[in-house]
Amino acid sequence: MRRGGRNSLLLYLILNIIVSAATVLAVLMVWERLRPQETPALPTAPADPIPASEVVETPLPTLTPTLPGPAGELIEIAAVIGATDPQQEYVQLRRLGEGDLSLAGWQLKDEDGNVYTFSKDPELILYKGGAVLVYTRVGNDTPTEVFWNRTEAVWRPGEWATLVDNLGQVQARFQVP
Repeated sequence: MRRGGRNSLLLYLILNIIVSAATVLAVLMVWERLRPQETPALPTAPADPIPASEVVETPLPTLTPTLPGPAGELIEIAAVIGATDPQQEYVQLRRLGEGDLSLAGWQLKDEDGNVYTFSKDPELILYKGGAVLVYTRVGNDTPTEVFWNRTEAVWRPGEWATLVDNLGQVQARFQVP
């Protein structure tokens, strides 16, 4: 009977391991379906290395200080990320001043005439220290993310992103890296 007990225990342990592994895999599969995450494409090395004599150093982007608005409001274009890839690119706007700042009617522009106008309904309000991401791609707006709903990229390295208030005054500029 002792020998049968060991075999039963070993069979029970193996069965327990199989059931546990299957349960973990099932939970992970359900999690992936309910919470899809975009992973940015990793850069790949060029097929032919560039000779050192042809390497051109690109200076870091220069930041233009944020300009105060008509009521002394401060906002900055903190970053333009993923330029040239419409699925990855976005602009981060950050509130630097005191109090609430309505972006209703404000516009984010590039040098090629592409313009994103912030909605008046619903009105987007940035609070002190708040930020909003303006994505180029198609999506549904949230309180912290708005979508331009474009299929083509807007931003290209070297151009200037400009934020204009509802009175047409430039509030912030940023050179795309």
